[in-house]
Amino acid sequence: MNPAPPARSPSDLTAEAAFKDWVRRLVKGAAELEALEAGQIDAVMDAATGSAILLPGAQAALQGSSRLVLSALDALPGEVCVLDSAGTVVMTNKAWRAFVVARAGAGLGVSEGANFLAACRNAGAPERVHAEAVAAGLREVLAGRRKLFRCEYVCQFPGGHCAFTLTIAGIAQDGAVHAVVTRENVTERKHARLARGSGRAKTSRIAAVARAGTPNRLLASLPAKEYERLLAGLELVKLSYGDVLYEPGEQMRYAYFPSDCLVSLLTVVEGHRALEVGLVGREGMVGSRLALGITVSPVRALVQATGMAVRIKSARFLQEFRRSPALQRAVFRFTDALMMQVTQTAACNRFHMVEARLARWLLMTRERLLSGEFHLTHEFLADMLGVRRAGVTAAASALQRQKLIRYQRGIITILDQQGLELAACSCYRHLQVMGLEAAT
Repeated sequence: MNPAPPARSPSDLTAEAAFKDWVRRLVKGAAELEALEAGQIDAVMDAATGSAILLPGAQAALQGSSRLVLSALDALPGEVCVLDSAGTVVMTNKAWRAFVVARAGAGLGVSEGANFLAACRNAGAPERVHAEAVAAGLREVLAGRRKLFRCEYVCQFPGGHCAFTLTIAGIAQDGAVHAVVTRENVTERKHARLARGSGRAKTSRIAAVARAGTPNRLLASLPAKEYERLLAGLELVKLSYGDVLYEPGEQMRYAYFPSDCLVSLLTVVEGHRALEVGLVGREGMVGSRLALGITVSPVRALVQATGMAVRIKSARFLQEFRRSPALQRAVFRFTDALMMQVTQTAACNRFHMVEARLARWLLMTRERLLSGEFHLTHEFLADMLGVRRAGVTAAASALQRQKLIRYQRGIITILDQQGLELAACSCYRHLQVMGLEAAT
């Protein structure tokens, strides 16, 4: 009689159950697994305990397939771990284990046997906001309410900030949901994308500044003769923080071309806070709907940073617009970019975390003001981002703890632009290129 096989640990059984579907894909064609699934190898059930007792042949087959799964996991370039239905890490690949050792558990580096949800709860202050969002997403996946959760987060290590993409996929097995967590370091990729965007932005700025006469880049893109003809109808004005240029439903008496001020476009819904859907600075104009023959504003145009602008009466603008092909092209290109900004902002408000959205918004403001310091209240930021003041306070505090910004007495100062770019959501790069290239 063959000796009884050695007892298998609960974690082994859980890992094999969680990975049954994935094992089927990875080792399809493997003789031992095919035999097991075809019923050629048996197992017995202990009626008293309800536990499965595998016969030696079945055990050997499963051990062989498990080794193949582990080898396949280790061959993957990304970091992978497997969680059981309670969130406990039951399997990791070589890349994940190397990360845990190198980072000493920081950056959501959870070892086998530890609980991922507990690690999120115990995350340090700089990572807490991201960890809470990851934990919430993981709970949704394990509860079966979501099949996939993905987010970006930034960690501060002794060598600097690193950006990661984290993906959690659910695996339904035997009435429970397990999870596969994959993590990818995207720091270099984000730096490369930001560098490409900055290079294009720099080229656009040089081209705009070369057209002497106005800091507004939409106007600066016009040929000299057309700009000089338009100049006769322009009036230099100072726009102060909190000024309302238009309210929804009001006639737009002027079109504005900001020089060093900033204007937020807010949608207003009765009974709710206003929500920013667009941001206009020196790259464009406020009132571009006039070019479509529409004189009524659909949004509130609110000045969020004091500065200078030039304005022109609506009738005069339409007159010059009809006779200037260059002005038509510039305005239509900016209007298209603004529409894309509105679309991207709507998606950003729905899918991205407040901290990442705040980082993106601060960077966009900095680019348009050409300054890393500006006056902003938490209440104003709450309106811009469409969240409660407490949410803005928590997000700003998280960025401060990471030493990315300083916030004192209503003044926000960007301390680490590169780190803030890593903390920003992916919408930042898209909106950066759209906004900076719109008037060129």
